[in-house]
Amino acid sequence: MTVVLVVIIVVIALVFVVLIASRRTPASNDGVDDFRRHLDALSPESRQQVIDRVQNREEDDDGA
Repeated sequence: MTVVLVVIIVVIALVFVVLIASRRTPASNDGVDDFRRHLDALSPESRQQVIDRVQNREEDDDGA
């Protein structure tokens, strides 16, 4: 009886470990895509768009 209980607990624990590992493993190259998006956000072109928006807003505030 005790052996059966231990086996059931071990099987349940293994199922949980497999489920957790499968959810944490990305299905594709999400890490690579995230890294590329991060680099794109740091690119001079992206920063220039933000600078332009801020400057336009400051000009609008000064004119109002």
